[in-house]
Amino acid sequence: MNRLLLAMPLFVAGLYTAVPATAAEKLFPRATESDDQLKKFYDDAGDICLHNPSGDVRVAVACKAMTIYGVALNERNWCYGRRSEANAEMRWHRCGADSERFTLDTLNDFGR
Repeated sequence: MNRLLLAMPLFVAGLYTAVPATAAEKLFPRATESDDQLKKFYDDAGDICLHNPSGDVRVAVACKAMTIYGVALNERNWCYGRRSEANAEMRWHRCGADSERFTLDTLNDFGR
């Protein structure tokens, strides 16, 4: 577990710098996790990220993991929330024109 926490920031930094940020290119075309697994991983990371105001490394990693899972789900046409919804109303749904999407730019922003 400790190695995972140490490796995640390096993975995130490498992911952001090694891959061009274009919508047409998929970062996870060979991912084997199911959609439901990715949604659970997103929720589990959110439990750490969104409910913990500390500046701990594990919190930063959880917040970045949420973005990575979100990008992977967006690639599978799943989006979290719509632009017109309040945060409390947002749910996973099939992406549409008004859907919120995760961006690679948020991977490089280590401030919450």
